Amino acid sequence: MKRMLGAVVLAIAWIMPGYCAAVLFKTTDQSDLWWIPSESGWGIQIVQEESTIFATMFVYGPNKQPTWYVALLNDPTYGDFTWTGTLYATTGPWFGTVPFDPTATTATPVGMMTFQGQQVNAATLTYTVNGVQVVKQIQRETLTTILFNGSYSGVLSQAAAAGSCPPAAITDATPATFRITQDGASMRIDSSSQVGTCTFDGTYSQSGHFGHVAGNYTCLNGDAGTFKFLEMAASQYDMRARTQLSSQSGCTLNGYVSGLVQPPPAQ
Repeated sequence: MKRMLGAVVLAIAWIMPGYCAAVLFKTTDQSDLWWIPSESGWGIQIVQEESTIFATMFVYGPNKQPTWYVALLNDPTYGDFTWTGTLYATTGPWFGTVPFDPTATTATPVGMMTFQGQQVNAATLTYTVNGVQVVKQIQRETLTTILFNGSYSGVLSQAAAAGSCPPAAITDATPATFRITQDGASMRIDSSSQVGTCTFDGTYSQSGHFGHVAGNYTCLNGDAGTFKFLEMAASQYDMRARTQLSSQSGCTLNGYVSGLVQPPPAQ
């Protein structure tokens, strides 16, 4: 599959010289499998790198046979979460051909595709194939629940979003430690930094490769309120998330946390 996708990208590159040029900007990572739960059987895979998305869509043709299309999408306004590009139907050598000949792969333009991802876990997919337009409301497909259990050492950054916030709560890459305990849909995050020592207890859910936890928090300094950790992601060496805190004092903070996995204590 990797070789086949490489051949398809190469075919598109022949048709779209210079497609790799992109203005660098940051958005929520749209990379994931996307689908509609009530329409299981077709879907689209999104791979994002900066302002460029490569989409692979597996659907069924008028003859009810499996059909796939690819598109290289770009965000022309650099940040409005809308990617657009030409949609291609592809053909190539039989998968069992050895050696595989990438020059025999063709990519025929059949229409346009637009991916609008203004929400983290939902998007609007619009595409046309030979004059037939399709509009779908899609969401990330969850394959498994990601586990965050462990200790992390990293940083947190917070900025005031509303209300009157104490200066000590406004931070920029402040060193912090995190201890995450996850049991099914229950998650507890113990955090310690110069901002304070706080405990976040909430309900965890999974959407694609992103996690989400929301609940209530309390701090040793007396602060308390509600919180959300959004776009939670993890790897073998780190975790990261976007944060929203609403204090009972009326202060609202938006920010980010990240941390490196800390090894367990030596026995």
